[in-house]
Amino acid sequence: MSEQVAKQLVDKGVGLSDANQIQEALPLYDEVIQKFGTASESGLRVQVARAFTNKGIALHRQQKPLEALPLYDEAIKRAEGNEPALREASAKALLQKANILRELNQNDQAMALCADLIKGIAASAMPVPVAGALFTMADTLSTLGRQDEALPLYDEVVQRFGASSDPALKPLVAGALFSKSMVLRFKNRHPEAIAAYDDIIQRFSNATEPHLRNMAAMAQQSKSELQPK
Repeated sequence: MSEQVAKQLVDKGVGLSDANQIQEALPLYDEVIQKFGTASESGLRVQVARAFTNKGIALHRQQKPLEALPLYDEAIKRAEGNEPALREASAKALLQKANILRELNQNDQAMALCADLIKGIAASAMPVPVAGALFTMADTLSTLGRQDEALPLYDEVVQRFGASSDPALKPLVAGALFSKSMVLRFKNRHPEAIAAYDDIIQRFSNATEPHLRNMAAMAQQSKSELQPK
C-alpha cells in the first residue's frame, strides 16, 4: 500500500510539473522523500528515487541546475541494486545529470556518464535511457565541433529505436534526425540534409503528438530553404 501511495504522489507531481504547476508539484515530491526516504523495500526505493529525479527536473525547468544536480545524485544512491526497476530509476537519474553537466559545460563528464550508462545496461531492457544517452553524447560532440563523431551516433538512435511505437522514444528519434540534418547542413552536405528532413516529414507529419508534427513542419520549411527556387 505504501508503494502505491508513493507512486500516486510522484505521478501527481509529474502531471502538475508537466502542466507548468511546478510550485504545486514540489511539495508532493518532498512528501514522498520525507515519508519513505529511509525505506529499505525496493519498490519504495524506486519511488523515492523517482521523487528525487522529478524534483530535479522541476528545478531544472525553473532554471536552477545547480540545485537540481545533487538531487540526481541522491536518486542514484537510493536506486542502488540489481532489480530492473531500480536500475531503470538509476539510469534515468544518470541521464538527467548528464544533461545538466552538459548545460554547465562539463562536457567530458557528461559524455563519460552517458558512455557508462550505455555500457552498463541492455538497450532491449531500457531503450529510453540508452537512446537518450546516445542522443546526449551526439549533441555534446556536435557542440564541441566533433560533428563527424556525432553523426554515427544520431544514426544509431534512428537505426536502433526508429521503429519503436514507444511515445517516449519518438521525440529522441525526431531529435536525432533533426540534429543530424543541422550538422549536414552546416557541413554543406545539402542532399543528405534534405534526405534527413524527408525522413522526419515521412515519420512525423501525421503524428498525434503536436510537438512531433511541429518538428515535421520545421523540417518541411528547412527543406524548402535548401531546394533551388
